[in-house]
Amino acid sequence: MKKAKTNFLNFYNFILVGLLSALGFSSSCGKIKPDPVAEYGVPSAKFTVNGTIQDKETNDPIENIKVSINQKKVAADAQGRYHITENGFGGEMTFNIQFRDEDGTANGEYNDLDTTIEFKNPHFEGGDGHWYEGEANKEFDIKLTPKK
Repeated sequence: MKKAKTNFLNFYNFILVGLLSALGFSSSCGKIKPDPVAEYGVPSAKFTVNGTIQDKETNDPIENIKVSINQKKVAADAQGRYHITENGFGGEMTFNIQFRDEDGTANGEYNDLDTTIEFKNPHFEGGDGHWYEGEANKEFDIKLTPKK
């Protein structure tokens, strides 16, 4: 009985190995693209924040306020508008953004503001279909409090 059981298991293993080998070879011999391209990298995207900076009490635009994300810094124009871009990984991103009044009393004195910008479920435009996902934009208007 033991010999019959061993023979049956050997036969069953032989059939199973044969079927799995046939399936493995048949699936690996599929049609290959003409020019396979190896791509290495990390998904990346450009994140842009636009907005206006206004006086909290008068709603007047404030110019020359320095806006910075990481090491990038821009100044608001005469209408209080700013535009700053930072690169990051694709997908959701969070950036710390600072608003600083560095010009002294030229346009009044305002308290600095540090805040966070979150790009949740961003909509990217202009990606290349590979590693560059494109550009995501966010509008972020703020009102600064004058120093007393």
